[in-house]
Amino acid sequence: MASLQRKEKKNGEVVYRIQVSLWYDKETGKRKDKVITFKPNQNASMKQQEKEAKKYAIEWEDKLKNGESYEGEEMSFADFAEKWLESRKEELAYSTYIGYVQIVNNKIVPALGQYKVARIKPPVIEEFYKSLVGNLANGSIQKVKNVLSGMFRTAVRWQMIQVNPCRDAKLAKNKDEETTLKYFTPEQSIMFLKTLDMEFETIIRGHERIDDTGKPYLVADYTESRKLPLQLKVFYTISLYCGLRKGETLALHWNDIDFENKTISISKSVGKGEEGAVIKKPKTKTSVRTVGMPDLLIPLLKQYKRQYNEYRLQLGTAWQGDGNLFIQDDGKLMGRSTPYQAYKRHIRRYNEWVRENPEEAKKQQLEALPEIPLHGLRHSCATLLNYLEVNIIDISKILGHAKSSTTMDIYAHSFEGQNTEAANKLNDFLMNNKRKQA
Repeated sequence: MASLQRKEKKNGEVVYRIQVSLWYDKETGKRKDKVITFKPNQNASMKQQEKEAKKYAIEWEDKLKNGESYEGEEMSFADFAEKWLESRKEELAYSTYIGYVQIVNNKIVPALGQYKVARIKPPVIEEFYKSLVGNLANGSIQKVKNVLSGMFRTAVRWQMIQVNPCRDAKLAKNKDEETTLKYFTPEQSIMFLKTLDMEFETIIRGHERIDDTGKPYLVADYTESRKLPLQLKVFYTISLYCGLRKGETLALHWNDIDFENKTISISKSVGKGEEGAVIKKPKTKTSVRTVGMPDLLIPLLKQYKRQYNEYRLQLGTAWQGDGNLFIQDDGKLMGRSTPYQAYKRHIRRYNEWVRENPEEAKKQQLEALPEIPLHGLRHSCATLLNYLEVNIIDISKILGHAKSSTTMDIYAHSFEGQNTEAANKLNDFLMNNKRKQA
């Protein structure tokens, strides 16, 4: 709260000295204050003058607290970073905010915290970027750059500096790192769908059990054939066919599935909250969308719905679900890490089977698959759609991008080979027509 001190000059003029405490300088341990002198209406009563001064003090303090008058030459970047994080806390999803906190506190502040905000110039930032090379992947370096640039954009908006120094700073990268997206080719996508129906032998390690009398006994190692649970097969098929993000797929309810019109409505996503998983709005406004389902997905979903309803009735009062497609044993929403962990295990088991059974794999026209991330199924969907010559605007709408240019920025490299194939088709078409005209 700002403090007010009334003063009366020798000539009888009344002024108020207003003082606001802003922050503590961590280097000196001293408090940083701002002081201003306010001159009220000299014809007003003392009570009215005090009221006027208090109103002005509140408004002025709010401006200072919001950063409108922060001095870039005086505030350390470490103190600014703390203020910046606080200002973003209510605006960001919890998981995004936590990610920002980790980047700011673990990467940026240790390197730049001792500088005054206005003293950080492009050469300083370039040296910082270089220090990240070899320690972080290029994608992670880009994330650090995005956060840092966002911080300086705020510093410009708060009038601490005039120009964002990140604008002219050259980003250093690991030259030998593979930076292309990880996805399945159209042929690999078809192969991946085949693997979802395969059984793989799994070694169950020795463990203790309890018999009917309550007596413990030891079970030796044994081998068991296991197949991917139907709900996970549905999860991965939707991810690949429809291009949904993991959180969007995980948040689906049965009432989002329209069997008659063959569509899926995406209106929510599962994110990370302070106390676990939370249902939130999708990533962007354009992420709220309706996508079509291919005919092959319909019977699979109907099969799963029958199994789902039978299981719900079997649990009876123990059922805790509320209509989520993907569930835990008690019907509650599936854990956020479950589809990712199961996906990794599935790809590895399949690749092990290919290595151990080369003749059978060759007979079934199966090959080892690249161990792409779960989000790679979304990228695979985009690549498959482009291969099938779906126009870029429709691909963008299916993926929930705000602009088709965003889609092109992300997938330009993965579309290159397919665009070459399109050029070959065009060439064949022109040559055939030329022969007909000859």
